[in-house]
Amino acid sequence: MAFCDVFTDSSVAKILDHLASHEARDFSLTELARECGVSYRTIQRVFPILVQNELVTKTRRIGKATMYSLNLENTRMRELHRVLVQGEKGTADKAHHVAYT
Repeated sequence: MAFCDVFTDSSVAKILDHLASHEARDFSLTELARECGVSYRTIQRVFPILVQNELVTKTRRIGKATMYSLNLENTRMRELHRVLVQGEKGTADKAHHVAYT
């Protein structure tokens, strides 16, 4: 099961999928755009929403670049990550419930 199955904006799903698949890493916005196959402008549009909803978190700065990773301290993100990455039965319904409650 992938975040693409839960979020209607495929760009957000691609970003969260990528961050979940590489949870030990942090990424700059430029890296995420390139590695997720979305435009930098799209990253700029959706990232403030992800940060505001605490799905991703700033981890550090390298030069001028701010680095981000999944916010696994956020209960909803941790549950989404667990449900979607581990592929439990009924995940789409559970994940939708977690994301929007």
